[in-house]
Amino acid sequence: MTRGPASLWGTALAAVALSRLLWLGVFIAVLALDFPGTPLLTGLHDHLVSWDAISFMSIATHGYPAHLDYRDAFLPGFPLVVRAVMFIVRDDVISAWLVNAVAETIALWYLARLVMGERDRAASTFSVWLIALAPTALFFIAPFSESTFLASAAASLYYARAGQSGKAILAAALACTFRLTGLALIPALALEQLRRTGWRPRPELLLILLAAVPLLLFGAYMQIHIGDALALLHADRLPSFGLQPTPPWTGFAATWHTLVTTTDGETRSIFAREVAYGLLGLVLCAGMWISSRIPRSLALYCTIAWLMTASLPFWRSQPRYSLVLFPVVLLVADLTRRFPRARTAMLGASAVLMFAGMWIFAQGRWLG
Repeated sequence: MTRGPASLWGTALAAVALSRLLWLGVFIAVLALDFPGTPLLTGLHDHLVSWDAISFMSIATHGYPAHLDYRDAFLPGFPLVVRAVMFIVRDDVISAWLVNAVAETIALWYLARLVMGERDRAASTFSVWLIALAPTALFFIAPFSESTFLASAAASLYYARAGQSGKAILAAALACTFRLTGLALIPALALEQLRRTGWRPRPELLLILLAAVPLLLFGAYMQIHIGDALALLHADRLPSFGLQPTPPWTGFAATWHTLVTTTDGETRSIFAREVAYGLLGLVLCAGMWISSRIPRSLALYCTIAWLMTASLPFWRSQPRYSLVLFPVVLLVADLTRRFPRARTAMLGASAVLMFAGMWIFAQGRWLG
């Protein structure tokens, strides 16, 4: 699974460079058309920090509040990395931008190695560009935790498939510092371990649970900091989010009802995207189980990750959460392997949607 790893860096770097050139062009255009007179650097700086990015930057610069707060719902991994870079760069947004550029490059490299080990170079290259030019790839650039999570999650699944369980567990633990979705890696790693041991449970299988240690440490910190070890969960239930575990069909029904009853065009557009991405994730997960060529561990990870993001009272941020389902690129590569022109068309269409998503975000509107 290590054939040609050095050459894959070029593909990853090219994809990251192109996505950021596209971002720069879109943001400059939006600033010129919608916010004339705004200094370029100030505009780029300010318009990158919207929605959840505000919380991430607040934690990176000031830490967690001294009382239960909606920001407690955000894990500390990404803010800590940004804070570390701030010792050198001194600017929080620039630090976050650099962190994400490096993290996405690493993520795409591991993704390329994962797909290369399962398929071929053409599928690997296609998969890298498909993720880099995803319609919501803006979240790999703005101060969100998507890039850092993808880097650690892709590394974990790659090492698991390569039989390097120690590195897989370490990468999964790192993923759990960035997003709660990192927990979906634990069953996937366990399934890989069982497959390699002939389905005979062994004591070392319990070592996979070490991946959840960062969450326990965060709980211990919050217990000391505000006296609430479960602040991560309690923050989700505050009015700012109003989230709690709910069957996916309940969240879908609530979202669909809002979509078909609202008379506001912008609101209809937002919820249409939520429904479309949520259902697309479900279909792709089902497709991974149906396909006999997809490793069961990857299908299991995607399914649990989808359930974690869709099992809410209403579907929210489904376009962004769909990025954690990155192993589905294997299924897409399989479906298009005999149709190279379809791959080209798909990448072109995705890039156009990415352009639209960047335009929406640059205007300060809800993207996902």
